[in-house]
Amino acid sequence: MPAPDKNYLHVLSELENWGSYEVSAQPRDISKLAGILLLLRDLGNPEKNFKIIHIAGTNGKGSTATIISRLLSVQGFATGCYTSPHLTDIRERITLNSQSVAKDSFAQSASVVLKIARGYKGSPYLSYFDVLTAIAFHAFMKEKMEWVVLETGLGGRADSTNVTEKELCVLTRVGLDHQEVLGSNLQEIAAEKIGITRTEIPVIVAEQVPELKPWLAEQFRKTKVPAFFVDEIFATEFPENNLSLKFSSKPQLACIQTSLCAMQVLFNGDRLQQQKWLEAAQRVQIRGRLDLRQNVFWEKHRHHFKSVVLDGGHNHDALVALVEFLSANKLFPCTLILGMASDKLDAALRNPLKELCKQAEKIIFTPVPSPRTATPEMLENFIIESGKFKHSPEIKHAASAEEALEAALLSIEKPLVIAGSFYLVGEVMQILENKSDPETD
Repeated sequence: MPAPDKNYLHVLSELENWGSYEVSAQPRDISKLAGILLLLRDLGNPEKNFKIIHIAGTNGKGSTATIISRLLSVQGFATGCYTSPHLTDIRERITLNSQSVAKDSFAQSASVVLKIARGYKGSPYLSYFDVLTAIAFHAFMKEKMEWVVLETGLGGRADSTNVTEKELCVLTRVGLDHQEVLGSNLQEIAAEKIGITRTEIPVIVAEQVPELKPWLAEQFRKTKVPAFFVDEIFATEFPENNLSLKFSSKPQLACIQTSLCAMQVLFNGDRLQQQKWLEAAQRVQIRGRLDLRQNVFWEKHRHHFKSVVLDGGHNHDALVALVEFLSANKLFPCTLILGMASDKLDAALRNPLKELCKQAEKIIFTPVPSPRTATPEMLENFIIESGKFKHSPEIKHAASAEEALEAALLSIEKPLVIAGSFYLVGEVMQILENKSDPETD
């Protein structure tokens, strides 16, 4: 095995030894950032070497981060982007000019960070996300990025990413998710999200539910944060825009509008520049988010799925968006493969999940590759408790994503929808792309 690959696999193994909320669902005390602050100090504060745009919100964070980073590259800047989760390869989280960080670069930065982190011997506590955030900052510094776009992992105020100065903040749509950590209602959740803002540093605010907007405006007024609401400024700043649902989903359009407003506030582009940004934004493809693919070939079985939709959305707003997307693209009736984490089976999901399942001729419940997974039985019971269907879909239980895909082969002409979890979407991608171990490819 070549030395770079050996080093890369070694640091991946070490990272697996660090616990994370993503796996354990046992969050640390999110009020404490002592660990990441000390780690960055001992690394020489790499986060001070570039300009930062910081993004928080419930839905659309990753897409908005990806689009803004692409637009900064179009503007001529060396640009890094840090997002989560990843689908098939951890390096997806750290991109340099829209390309995943190279294995050798990731391994070098990870080795430096892990050596320092090990020296703390557990005090202060460092989460997996703390360590990975520090690796990202170190890689961005080493590769001489000029701008970096950061997506929060969870919340905002006490997220590992919220330890930097910043040029601009972005708040995407706020919805109900992670209530056990962030709060039981929209205002409590939004209060955590807007913890990324700073006095006198502008914030771009995506369209929100009507009852939240006045509250947000008042909070920004109190903290002297200049706020630019996309639903107020987009039409004025981009009067000649050609955005259309023909080429983008409704959630993607919201992310594009938010990203364009961010660029306008930063760079005050003329009409020619704005058109260049718009065209570049519409070309950005987001894997695993309302991701429609045609004629997907599964080599193992030598068959094509005519249409496949991959979507990891797992909260109310994301599932509503998925139903709207499927309807707009005439992808009903479908075969649905559904897998979710058990802690996501909240009452707020009953209606959108029922609407999704109502449009399926066949529903295949399957576990996701996580200790937190809901069993197929749990998923079916949750759906049934939401109310009876007017039709009688065929319901199957599968022990794995691969078994679920094999069951879907029996209805190969129907659109296939894989939904409910990024873990599931990532696993399906690995299977269909014939990658037995994505980290070693």
